[in-house]
This record gives sequence, C-alpha cells and structure tokens, in this order.
Amino acid sequence: MRKKITILVCVLGALALTFLVTSLYRVWTRPESAFETPTPGAKTDQPHIDAASPAPSPTLSPEEALLEQADLSFMGGRINLLLLGYDQSAERDDPDDPLHRDEKNNYRSDVMMLAAVNFRDNTVHLISIPRDTYAAIYNTRGRWKINAAFAKGGAAEGEGFLYAQKTVEMLMGVPVDYYAGVNMEGLKRLVDAMGGVDYDVDVAIRLDGRTLETGFQHLNGQQVLDYCRARKGISTDIGRNDRQQRMLLAIFDQLRREKRLTELPAIYAAVKDDVVTNLSLSQIAALALFMTRLDLTNFKRTTLAGEYISNVYNASYYVLYNKKLVQLVKEEFGITITRDKKYDVSTVKRDKAAADAEKAAGQADDIASMAVLPAGLYESDTHDLVAEVYFRAERLRSVVEAGGSAAAIFEARHRLNLAVAALWREQGYPPLPDAFAMLSPG
Repeated sequence: MRKKITILVCVLGALALTFLVTSLYRVWTRPESAFETPTPGAKTDQPHIDAASPAPSPTLSPEEALLEQADLSFMGGRINLLLLGYDQSAERDDPDDPLHRDEKNNYRSDVMMLAAVNFRDNTVHLISIPRDTYAAIYNTRGRWKINAAFAKGGAAEGEGFLYAQKTVEMLMGVPVDYYAGVNMEGLKRLVDAMGGVDYDVDVAIRLDGRTLETGFQHLNGQQVLDYCRARKGISTDIGRNDRQQRMLLAIFDQLRREKRLTELPAIYAAVKDDVVTNLSLSQIAALALFMTRLDLTNFKRTTLAGEYISNVYNASYYVLYNKKLVQLVKEEFGITITRDKKYDVSTVKRDKAAADAEKAAGQADDIASMAVLPAGLYESDTHDLVAEVYFRAERLRSVVEAGGSAAAIFEARHRLNLAVAALWREQGYPPLPDAFAMLSPG
C-alpha cells in the first residue's frame, strides 16, 4: 500500500514538473504570452458569467442621486420664491365649528415671505411682509391689508396664489415667478415628516388650550405651528415674523447638520397633498442641492420697515416707509422703484390726523354751543373762552383743508384742546372729554 502511494506521488510530481517546465519554456520563447487573456471558450478557473446579464450598477450617494434629479438650468441666476402660510384648517372647514371661516373659504395668508435666492452668490434673503401691510391688491379696488390678496383671488382653490404673487410684484417691483404655500394642517404634517425640530423656545405660548413652555426642546408639528402662529398677548406681527424666520432657519440648520438636505424631494413627495407649489420636483431637487452648499452665514433676513397706525381708514394697518423699501429693493435686486406716496407712513399719518381733527373740531363746536353764558354780558371771560373755541376749531379746519402736514394739524389741534380745556374748567365740568386730552405739540 505504501508503495502505491509513493508511486502516485511521483507521478503527480512529474506531471506538475512537466507543466511548469512547459510554461516557463513558452514564456521564455514568447514573453507576451504571460499577459494574454484566455481565448473565448477556453476553460479557466474563473466562475462562469452569463454574457446576457448586465453588470450591477454602482450605488449612488445621496448627493449623486440628488444631482441626477436636479434641473441644473434652474440654478443659472436667481429666483424669487413667495412662501405663503394660510389660515385654513380642519376646524375652519367645519361649518359646525366656532372657528368656521365662511362658506366662501375666505382664507388669508398670515405668513408672507419672499425668498430671494441668488445662485451665483450663494445667498438667500428672507424678506417678511407683515400680514397687515397697507398695500394695493392686484385686480381689487379699495383699501386693504396685504393678507387679503390670497382671499380676494379665491384662496388655494381659486387664483389666490396668482393674486398674492401679483400683489407682491406691485409692492416691491420685482418678478415673483414661483410660490409654495401650506395651510395649518400641512405645516404640522411637513414638520412631522421631517421628524420634528430641536429648538430653543424663547417665549411661552398658550394657544387653544395648549401650552408650549420656554427652553430647548424637541418640537412636533403642532408645537411648531403654535410657535409660528401665536401673536395676541405675546408680540405684534413683527415679532411673529421674526419667530417664523428663526424657525425656518433652525429647520434648515438641523437638516444641514444631520446631512438630510438631500431628503427634501422625498419629504415633499410624502406631503405633496398638503403643499401647493408651481415648482417641479426637479426644481425642488435643484433647490435642495443648492442648500447643501450653504450654512447660516449665507442667509440674510429682513422684515419690511414700517409702523402700525391704528384707527385710520376704519381699520389698523402696518404702513411702510417708502424710502426704506426703495433702498431695500435697490440693494438686494439692483432695481430702482417708484412708490405711490399714498402708501407711505407720512401720508397715512396725515390722513389720520386730518380725520381726527375734523371730529375734534365738530365736538369743540358742540361744547362751545352748550356753554352757559352770563345774561346780557357779551364782554366777559366766558364769552371770550367760547369765542376762542370757535376760532380754534375753524383754524384747525383750515389747516386740514390747506393740506397741512400731520405735524401742522397736530399743532393746530393742540391749541384747540387748550381752548376747550379752559372753557370746560370755567364751566366746572371735569373731567375733560377724552377727545381733548392734553396733547404735546407735534
């Protein structure tokens, strides 16, 4: 048995030696043969591969997948994207709910923000337009707050977005080609689809029986909505605009830090029934790709400068400073616009002062006519006081009719107030009517 094994080993060794010598001889005589590939059909030690089967495609990174989706031509220069949040909700759609709006679904855009996206400079300027801004509404007569534009167009079911776009174009003098809008329910679902947001809440919010305390915490969709909606007892709309901008940037920064900006198209796809936009999916992908290159230093945020003027034109408005709006548009867009002076703070203040003055003059005449005069004594202190009131009321009317400024009207009214106060005290009828409280000259 041992002899047979020895013979078998010798035979195998001889075969191996023969193969090695033959191979070496072939390489020595034809060196290029060492690099030749086997001819088709030749037997090799490699596993058999069916030529008809395609080779597996390499797995794309999230950035590469986003790049394949993106419309790169969309990123050529700059765009202006109008962001709208409108006050539609399940409660306001329900006719039996106390919060029901009306049968016409007259929803208004409580959030109006223009995102000026500059692809060349890698910047985004968020410009908030306060909802109560006094402005001309597209295709609509009368005096309105700008949030009425969406409703005047028929809200989301009609031409609300078109009316909002055209109204902002009229206000700022720049083209607004794109929009994205979300209602209250949609905002909640959008934030929840993103997994919520970590945020340092700076002010306690109490809204509709819900409470959001201050401090750093993880917010769900409802809490983000409450934080962005609350105003009464907390701040003016300007403060609310500031919170909305900060929340938007916090969401961006969290997605950036977690490297999830590439998921934006997928997030949109998950909630597209709650978001209304004229952006295509490839354009959304382009915006997401663009934002992967940004951080918070690439963002600028502004709220249009103005001030609240109450009880004017039978309402209260946020009225813009025309000069500051012209300056903003010039600096951001390189465009010089002309503003109608009737929408400027100075004009609205003058109109308010004039209307108040007309009322005060009429009331002063009434007070003077009711004064108790001494019988038969036309040259008395009382007669002099009554005459002074009549004179100052007429003087105030003449300043208004002459087109005097708000300051001039204020000064004339102040003098009327002094005359009325003197007569009122002389007649012994304290306290002085509210319309004639002592005003300091303007």
